[in-house]
Amino acid sequence: MRVVYALIKLALVAGFLMVDQLAMANSLDELKAFSKDKQFAEGQFEQEVVSNSGKVKEKGKGVFAFSRPGKFMWNIQKPYPQLILADGKNVVSYDKDLAQASIRPLGKAIDSSPAALLFGNKAIDALFNITDQGTEDGKSWLLAKPKGNETLFESIRIAMQNGLPVEVRINDAMGQTTRLKLTDWKFDKRKPDAFFEFTPPPGVDVIQAK
Repeated sequence: MRVVYALIKLALVAGFLMVDQLAMANSLDELKAFSKDKQFAEGQFEQEVVSNSGKVKEKGKGVFAFSRPGKFMWNIQKPYPQLILADGKNVVSYDKDLAQASIRPLGKAIDSSPAALLFGNKAIDALFNITDQGTEDGKSWLLAKPKGNETLFESIRIAMQNGLPVEVRINDAMGQTTRLKLTDWKFDKRKPDAFFEFTPPPGVDVIQAK
């Protein structure tokens, strides 16, 4: 009888290990498929920045869009308007309240940023070490750590659901966590290239960075 119980226990353990392996394959495959198949999209987001003590420091919401390769828009609308825009060659950060915009070459900057996982066009496992984090509330979580050293964050967790990234948690070197919820995904029509080009409003101070 003890032998039977031992065999049943061994079978259950093996079953759990197999489930874990399948979950990892499925969640990583989902993210890879999203990167490969979704060449353009738009949607809405909510974000909050949490300190290392657990206090919420900032909250915001807005809209986003991307068009591979290298074009994306991240538009924080509330509470303080701020726009991040990449046209494939340059990336612009525009602060409406400060009437100031900085422009710098896109180069390989996207490779070392969380945007590479969502909006980039390179193989994600070539840029990040990715491991499975299991399932929670019907979502498959991944943990990605950049392979390069020149990054502003230490790790990023992504929750996949129905083939889409729905939650993102970015841990930076200061111990802060930026939490994002991505909703209202749409894949109806690719945005024209002009949509991702920045035209400075009158009176805006433009800083060209190298």
